[in-house]
Amino acid sequence: MPDAIILAGGGSEPGLDPGLPNKAFIPIAGRPLVEYVGAALAAASGIGRIAAVGPVESLRPLLPASTLLLPSAGDIMDNVAQATAALQAQSPLLVAAADLPLLTGPVVDEFLAVCADAAADFYYPVVPKEVMERRFPTARKTYVTLVDGTFCGGSVMVFNPQVLDRVRPFVERVIAARKKPWLLAQMFGWSIVMKFASSRLSIDEIVDKATEVVGIPVRPVVIDRPELALDVDVGRPENLEAIRRELEGRAPVPGES
Repeated sequence: MPDAIILAGGGSEPGLDPGLPNKAFIPIAGRPLVEYVGAALAAASGIGRIAAVGPVESLRPLLPASTLLLPSAGDIMDNVAQATAALQAQSPLLVAAADLPLLTGPVVDEFLAVCADAAADFYYPVVPKEVMERRFPTARKTYVTLVDGTFCGGSVMVFNPQVLDRVRPFVERVIAARKKPWLLAQMFGWSIVMKFASSRLSIDEIVDKATEVVGIPVRPVVIDRPELALDVDVGRPENLEAIRRELEGRAPVPGES
């Protein structure tokens, strides 16, 4: 059973209330963002232990008592490495950003089930544009057009902890370029860049090239779940408002307090 890591580190940023440690603590519909993520992971039947990295004393009252709390250790992958070591994980790990308040236990379980359908060491969700726009027509996301369709990336990942050292440089580059599709394409060579520019690149080609570059099986997971991709971007108030409306209209989910 996968364990989970919540990334709730980072500092202030333009537009954020200076009284908040970071955007994980932005309140929406009466609860901080990170509290929604913690409740969703705790409600998922497919998740074992949970660790959270961030300001420990601020996180303590917001997350289940069983959550392993760790102070930030640096950048995103430093925090992932620290939590992976603390959990002494042997099975796959799910990593979730703290700014995905629409996440629920059933959505987490669905994503894990889809990942289980294909053997890989690294999984990353991609959500079709039409699915995102049908559910949240005012949301703004960065999309990539491929032969298979137009997609945006999610803010979770599942990986085999045994390959963390090999996958780390790749993930760091993906994170740095995640809102710049052209830079993502450049990571894989100019033939990929040219196909990407003309929308002739397929998911299977990305899988093959990513596996070649990283040296481990990498799998984009197409899933019709906007909850995995609609994060809170302080610079995109449309997303914040769409999330607020959804949460204010959502009935409580059993097991999520």
